[in-house]
Amino acid sequence: MENFVFCIVFSICLVLVIVGYYVSEPVILIIATFATIIMEWCISKVLNEIDTQGQGLRLWYQRLKYYKKEVRLSFSYLFRIQVDGKYLLVKGNRLKNQYQPVGGVYKYYTEAKPVLESFNYKSDVKMGNAKETDDLRIFIKGKYLLSFMNWFLAMKDREYDPIREFKEELIETGLLSKEKFEKLVYRKVNVHNKGVRYSKYMQCEEFVYADIFELKLTEEQEQEIRNVVKKRPELLCLATVDELKSECYSGIQKNLGNNSKWIIGEE
Repeated sequence: MENFVFCIVFSICLVLVIVGYYVSEPVILIIATFATIIMEWCISKVLNEIDTQGQGLRLWYQRLKYYKKEVRLSFSYLFRIQVDGKYLLVKGNRLKNQYQPVGGVYKYYTEAKPVLESFNYKSDVKMGNAKETDDLRIFIKGKYLLSFMNWFLAMKDREYDPIREFKEELIETGLLSKEKFEKLVYRKVNVHNKGVRYSKYMQCEEFVYADIFELKLTEEQEQEIRNVVKKRPELLCLATVDELKSECYSGIQKNLGNNSKWIIGEE
């Protein structure tokens, strides 16, 4: 309804501007001037919507393409942890003998429920979740894609610090020393975002997004990681760029998660 009214207003203003171009009556010229101002506002609004979050036409187009279809969203963060030109990966919980980057899915806070409910969201239960969780793995209709991105990038009422998963996977498990990794320095270096694509694994349209954070290590922290990887190779590994790209570590086929190469900017 809102889009329909917007189109009607724009069309009326366009007609008035055209009439004002050909008719020199003062009243018509004044009306055409106001119509021009309204049209400029409309055009500005459309351009802003099209380029929302720097997605250009892609997300705007996908919003229309999947307007009435459900799209699965998976919004997460991953750590790029480099030691000796290799990248630290940790053994995953879901798939046996598979390594992946440290990281996980963002969580939303209770205060975000009204916003998410306005998108008519559904929690994803395909990943072993028997009930609703606070993970940002949800389903929404395509028409809400831009609105969701506006909310997500505003970082309001959601998790935005990636330290939780680092601590859960490496500190609380006892793999790394709490004392040596008490102070962590990191920065956001990239974003993995290919828009909506069909997932054969999930059997649905899927929008996968991941913030990539680079952890800046001290020499002491680097040495700690070397020692632990050597001591616990069944839980941690240091993979080369070629291994990340091929998803194969130490010659074993497909034992790296397909998200491993995202930390080096590969699709």
